[in-house]
Amino acid sequence: MKQLDFKNELNKEQYEVVTSGKGPHLVLAGAGSGKTRTLTYRAAWLLGQGVPPEKVLLLTFTNKAANEMIERVRALLAVKKNDKLPLWAGTFHSVANRLLRIYGKEIGIRPDFTILDSDDSDKLLKTISKEFFSNISEKNKPAPALFRETISFANNSKISIAESLEYKFPEWLSLLEYFEKIAAEYQRRKKLSNVLDFDDLLLYWKMMTEHPDVAKILQKKWDYVLVDEYQDTNTIQAEIVFNLSRGHNNILAVGDDAQSIYSFRAADIKNILEFPTKFDNCQIHKLETNYRSTPEILKLANQIISHNGNQFIKNLKAVKGAYVRPELVALRSNVEEAWFVADRIDQLLDSGTEPKKIAVLFRAAHLSQSLEMELNKKGIAYEMRGGLRFFERAHVKDVLAYLKVLGNVRDEVAWLRILEMYEGIGPVTAQQIYQEIISQGEIENLLAAKIELAAKAGSSWDKIMSLLGKLVKDKQQNVGGLLNIIINDYGEYLAEKYPDYKQREDDLDQLVIFASDYESLDLFLHEISLQETFSGRHSQQDSRDSIILSTVHQAKGLEWDAVFVIGMTDQAFPHPLCVRQEQREEERRLFYVAVTRAEKNLYLTYPLSMFRYDGHKSLKPSPFILDVDSNLFQHNELSRSVTYASADGVEYVSDPDCQDSGDGFLPDVSDW
Repeated sequence: MKQLDFKNELNKEQYEVVTSGKGPHLVLAGAGSGKTRTLTYRAAWLLGQGVPPEKVLLLTFTNKAANEMIERVRALLAVKKNDKLPLWAGTFHSVANRLLRIYGKEIGIRPDFTILDSDDSDKLLKTISKEFFSNISEKNKPAPALFRETISFANNSKISIAESLEYKFPEWLSLLEYFEKIAAEYQRRKKLSNVLDFDDLLLYWKMMTEHPDVAKILQKKWDYVLVDEYQDTNTIQAEIVFNLSRGHNNILAVGDDAQSIYSFRAADIKNILEFPTKFDNCQIHKLETNYRSTPEILKLANQIISHNGNQFIKNLKAVKGAYVRPELVALRSNVEEAWFVADRIDQLLDSGTEPKKIAVLFRAAHLSQSLEMELNKKGIAYEMRGGLRFFERAHVKDVLAYLKVLGNVRDEVAWLRILEMYEGIGPVTAQQIYQEIISQGEIENLLAAKIELAAKAGSSWDKIMSLLGKLVKDKQQNVGGLLNIIINDYGEYLAEKYPDYKQREDDLDQLVIFASDYESLDLFLHEISLQETFSGRHSQQDSRDSIILSTVHQAKGLEWDAVFVIGMTDQAFPHPLCVRQEQREEERRLFYVAVTRAEKNLYLTYPLSMFRYDGHKSLKPSPFILDVDSNLFQHNELSRSVTYASADGVEYVSDPDCQDSGDGFLPDVSDW
């Protein structure tokens, strides 16, 4: 193996971690501090000290991370391509899979088990729920995904089904008895079929670490355990790590409590905060040298996170030289915010910044809608991370289908989309109905016609005709009003079909706001068709030619030259439902993650109002902005009279009589 000069290839903080001796170590790795490099060199150092590769276990949260680390270790040690490096490395789930096939029989698991993915689990749960809800219509029972997510959260958090249901989907608590019975039957069926889901892999691995015989084998199997992203572990994963390590106590966990943002997936920040008390004589290391961001960005990040009480104190220090302060921009509305961001992106592209080095981040996906309109208008290609473009989302397409048949009663695709949402209407019946629609010719004739259908299908068709009748009656009101009629009817279906229906409701609210500018249904449908065309065109483009749009959750671990964080209002960031102290602190950590994605240019924007179908809603800046020293920002000095184009193509002029706060027409945050 190649001999490495660790001292010269690492900074002082990293070197201390890499060459630390035996015993428990907690490495608090700040954003951009070379966490992966440190963990990789630690593995290489252990092997260089004579530790056999098979005696080292490296646990990660993605297979990509595990593979990259193994390849880096091979490169560092100059291990030939065809030579084996039997390091145990992988995700918690992949390592569990390997171990269960070797030792699972000791706890009653056959080695030839198969693994259910989420779709497989949903199919099994759907079959089971039909048996328990035989007297209840499809529309009045939860979707299989709701059962799966409730069961999964309970397993990973080590709480009851009742506690999980109350936390995840409290609106379904009246059906708690059914959830508990279905969970028990789901477990029985899996056992009978010799199948495991992803949660079972962890649960049975933990069970093996507690089995008198297997536990001894596993504790001796590895001499060193390394864990990446420890702040993202759930209760079961933390217990597995503890049980594996208590024989030798050689555990090194790397993570950053300031980037713990996945409690909705059952990640528990207590695991990293309580690590030093869980492992006796634990050494705490801090990686605070940041190689990513400018000093100005890091000053802001440090001050943001300083307002959290439950944390390890860290102070990120920049390697890069001084640059410009982050830019804080208040805009009159969400439409103007979209215009500003799209225009500034255009300027960055013109100045030579590569598209792939620009990102726009937001707390929730619905906040991207106005910006998507502007980017499409300017012909700026974008890639949506962690989700679909606004007009590609299923629930948006569902409600738009009603407007499409209102505008063109012969639209087969729109009709089939509507019909498949209703109970008792399958593909054959849908085609039968569509042929009748064609024969009627006009929508008024269709409303008056009587179509002979089976009982369930007939009842569903009556509901469709009732809704369509309301739309025809109110066709003269603006498009936002028509959408409200549809959404009031669609809401029940949305809640039953999608576990994340609340976020989808936010999308639909944004759709109503966008549509309320249109008095003409034809003009609106034309605009939508253009947006759908843009989506199809952009999806074919090379991602290197696209800027990135992403939720902050999806952006963790990534970095860009220029980052825009939009929608920084009191109604969006923190999320309005996050009211408890621990929730607010996680939201602040999420903001910290967003800010530390930026390398050079950081823009924080917030609208002072939101266009709504019933007028304007006034907004204030996020309290997270108000918490920090305003001198850390450069306040954008725009002209007092600014002409900009909204998504509907109409030009607006900002009020030239707006009172000035000293920084152009925009108010200083201190005014709040």
